[in-house]
Amino acid sequence: MTQFTPYWWQDQPQYRNTEAPPTKADYVVVGAGFTGLSAALTLAEAGCQVIVLDSEAIGFGASTRNGGMLGSGHKMSVADAQKHYGPTIAAQLHCEANASLDFTKNLIVNQNIDCDLHACGRLRTAWTPQDYTAMAAANAGLQKIETFAARMVTPDEMAEHIDTELYFGGLLYKDHACVQPKKLHQGLLELALDAGVRVFGEQPVSRVKPHLNGFNISTKGQNIHCQQVLMATNGYTQPSVSMFLAKRVMPVPSFIIVTEELGKNRVQALLPGGHCMVETRQRFCYYRATPCGKRIMLGSRVALHAITPQQALTTLTTKLTEIFPSLKDTKISHCWTGFTGFSFSKLPNIGCHNGIYHAMGYCGNGVAMAPYLGHKAALKMLHPEQQFSVFEQTPLQSRIYHHGSTWHMPAASAWYRTRDWWDNRQRTKALSALHQKNDSL
Repeated sequence: MTQFTPYWWQDQPQYRNTEAPPTKADYVVVGAGFTGLSAALTLAEAGCQVIVLDSEAIGFGASTRNGGMLGSGHKMSVADAQKHYGPTIAAQLHCEANASLDFTKNLIVNQNIDCDLHACGRLRTAWTPQDYTAMAAANAGLQKIETFAARMVTPDEMAEHIDTELYFGGLLYKDHACVQPKKLHQGLLELALDAGVRVFGEQPVSRVKPHLNGFNISTKGQNIHCQQVLMATNGYTQPSVSMFLAKRVMPVPSFIIVTEELGKNRVQALLPGGHCMVETRQRFCYYRATPCGKRIMLGSRVALHAITPQQALTTLTTKLTEIFPSLKDTKISHCWTGFTGFSFSKLPNIGCHNGIYHAMGYCGNGVAMAPYLGHKAALKMLHPEQQFSVFEQTPLQSRIYHHGSTWHMPAASAWYRTRDWWDNRQRTKALSALHQKNDSL
């Protein structure tokens, strides 16, 4: 029987604070995910009184629903970054993406967070030959900006990394890692609580209003007065709380399944390289072994608009067996969904609008970036005259058709299905040519 809750939640503690929040604090953080807890920790370590509020149970959102892949990077290419921001900022974006990975890995190690950290590397697999060529060129350009541990994997080498004939090679990021995201979230929560942060779940914020050189935060009929506010809600931002942010960060769902236990030997045979895997196709799949090594987790953007996990299950299972045909009759133990926060610039942002700070827009790359930018956002709040991150220079953009609702996302889903169809045509031609070449040898 498939369970429609995150696999990561199984047998994990759930923090609850049944007290009423204080009516005063130096800082209020809205959102108790990776961003909010990391920011709260930094503020508390600076000697500030900090309250964190979340509309749901603590850890309900994307921070504990994601695939647990810990990597650097963002969705915008270097070429696009140079076009929009110039070569200097484009280079800084690359360097700081690498820094976010180092920051979060060091946080886990130095603070002894037990979250099944595994330096497994991540292999980005080429869906078409053109993808392989583009990745090789992009990697060469990035290495000129700042060298990092990444290399191309040729199609002939792929069998050493994965048991499938689906891809045309890939790019291996050797320093990328994976974690159990619920455990990472719990570790950040415990650090924040130990530093004196007050964390409250099931306390939805209904309004943030300027008042007396600070702000009044309204939640469940209670007002909390504070000096400054950080919005750390990403894909769960409510228009009623911040229309400004809701118009600039879109909630895009991702859907994940976990198989029944397959056994370590079988999982290792399917994934001999032991890496996290991410495809280049438009509505890509990402997958990895679970920390126990006995199951496979697979996620995908089945739809760009909200559908239920039950509706997504068949498509996810089909994608799993497309990659690994031998798993055709495998049962699925868990299937769930969660919202990532996508910005129109394809980049995250730290900013301040009408005195209210924010850090969000991770576009599916938040496991390393969110703790990092939460920390940087806190430093910005403490020292607003200083710049702490290049992501202060990537402002959140709006679009005339997006007003905080997702009415247009079904059309976007259709558009990306069309792009996948076109890429599949290119794949078919490339495979046909490859087979003709092999037959002639």
